[in-house]
Amino acid sequence: MLAAIDQARIDAGLPRESEQRMGVGLALASAELADCYHAMLTMPFPFARVKLTSDAFGACLGAFDGQEGAILIAGTGSAGLIYREGRLRTCSGRGFPVSDLGSGAWLGLRAIQQSLLCHDGILPPSTLAVRLMDHFKRDQAEVVCWAARAIPADYGRFAPWVFDAASDGDDLATALLDETCAQLGMLLEGMTQLGADRIALLGGIGTRLAPRLGHFHLVAPKRDALEGAILFARTEALPCLHP
Repeated sequence: MLAAIDQARIDAGLPRESEQRMGVGLALASAELADCYHAMLTMPFPFARVKLTSDAFGACLGAFDGQEGAILIAGTGSAGLIYREGRLRTCSGRGFPVSDLGSGAWLGLRAIQQSLLCHDGILPPSTLAVRLMDHFKRDQAEVVCWAARAIPADYGRFAPWVFDAASDGDDLATALLDETCAQLGMLLEGMTQLGADRIALLGGIGTRLAPRLGHFHLVAPKRDALEGAILFARTEALPCLHP
């Protein structure tokens, strides 16, 4: 984080001593957790002022150019955020595997689960299952050992394999994408019921599946999360995660 800020200062042609006059806006993962939020703000930053919010709120500010709206991010993880009437409401996004439905990690997990059933003969043969099991040397013990140390990103790396197999007509992959769409649809429907009237679907999984979720009248993001973080840094009248 500090290295990225330092690089931005260098790119802007500012001397190091300018840090003492610099205001910094941070939109970071885990900032929605009160303990993490307060711990980050107690760090000995060299800057004149530091503002902190979640990466989701930064993405939301970018998507709606600083105005109110709602986002559902479906990348390696997933999280929804509603910014309405000056307040923030988080939807899902509690981490994999207890939450993060419709994410790349969840899709990868489901692909492995179903591929093991194909390997056992419980489900019909599948080209996706063959590719996945070949990756693990067709050894179920290898899968179990891998899963014991795998992190969400490790599961998420298999999500593109599902899209590839679905494009080739694989029934298992198609069913997994249908399942993922249903999960995202459930989140979108719930967010709508909670008052979100404009929702931007973001993230690698979300953008690829957005055409299949058009009936939710999704809106295209106006800016990206980085620009949202800049808006957050520049704007005073924005809600605080943990007042």
